Amino acid sequence: MAKTLSFTDTSPQTVKIGDTTTSFTLICGNDNVATDLTNATSITVKLGNNSGYLKSATVDPASLTDPTTGQVTVNFNTDLMTSLTAGSYAIEVWVVDSTGTSIYPSDGSTGFTITNNIQSTNGSVITTITFDDFVKELNKAASTIAKGDKGDKGDTGTVDNTGLISAPAFQSLQAQVNDSAVGTNLYTDTKDFDNPTSWYASSLWTKITDTYNGLAVMQTTQDWNGLSQYIQVKKGDVLTYSVYAKNISGTGTSNINWPLSNRTEGSYSTATTKPYGSTVTITDSWQRISGTTIVTSDGYLRPRLERTTGNTNTLQIAGIKVEKGSLATDWCPNPSEILTKSDYAKIKAAIVALGGTLS
Repeated sequence: MAKTLSFTDTSPQTVKIGDTTTSFTLICGNDNVATDLTNATSITVKLGNNSGYLKSATVDPASLTDPTTGQVTVNFNTDLMTSLTAGSYAIEVWVVDSTGTSIYPSDGSTGFTITNNIQSTNGSVITTITFDDFVKELNKAASTIAKGDKGDKGDTGTVDNTGLISAPAFQSLQAQVNDSAVGTNLYTDTKDFDNPTSWYASSLWTKITDTYNGLAVMQTTQDWNGLSQYIQVKKGDVLTYSVYAKNISGTGTSNINWPLSNRTEGSYSTATTKPYGSTVTITDSWQRISGTTIVTSDGYLRPRLERTTGNTNTLQIAGIKVEKGSLATDWCPNPSEILTKSDYAKIKAAIVALGGTLS
């Protein structure tokens, strides 16, 4: 039997930095049937992230309220929270009894999230500005730089790109960048939907003047429709899609539809052969919905929400996000759409050195 580890229905799955009173309650099970922990001699909760194992905390078996329910409570006290930063984490429960050590879950891990508190922006988080704002400032700055005489053209030189990319130091850096992609929005133009050509099936959607949480809203009345972008993926990648969604007339259902391989549109023989994800009911209130898939081959994929046929309502969506990992995190723009304050300061210094100004 497969060992499972899940949160109870009432347990939080997110804790803020600095909060030392929050506790998670997990259920150790076999094929989702609660395990009797009456005979446990030790229980250890272990935390990790993409970089590997981080730290652990012990749970006294005598403290279990009802060992027969398989429930283990993890207190995020000061010792456990120390040195943990905002991000996505994995959790395992190791139980020792007379038969040996049981690790829950036996396949993969169970995820949770640590988020920044309101004071986290003080020093540890870099302020950002949008590229649109930066471009406006840069154009203004360019007009203030005096034009000098053009000098002699120098030697352009050559760059050994192949050697640079294959260098061990570069490969190590690339691996770190890839590992840090958890929580990063792989889609672009998700805040304003200003670039319709980047979106597949955008002609079937309408951008309206209303916004939700500062995010542009797209809506459709199509009987069957989805909105997506192609992204490059590798076999084995775990991807999670999330979006805000609601109906403005009537109710209906929408599928989180995940192609299980990188097929071209229309390659399915019939609609019933499409590899559906879980079905959720969309109401007239905004809700955040998500779905996860494992990529089955290298290439390009369009993770997406795709609503089912037979709908006569108007579906609205906002804040699309596709990220690596099995945990849906809060919406954020793609890193390419953000300029950090540190980068801005460097560019400003360079412009000033050229005799220009940048406010």
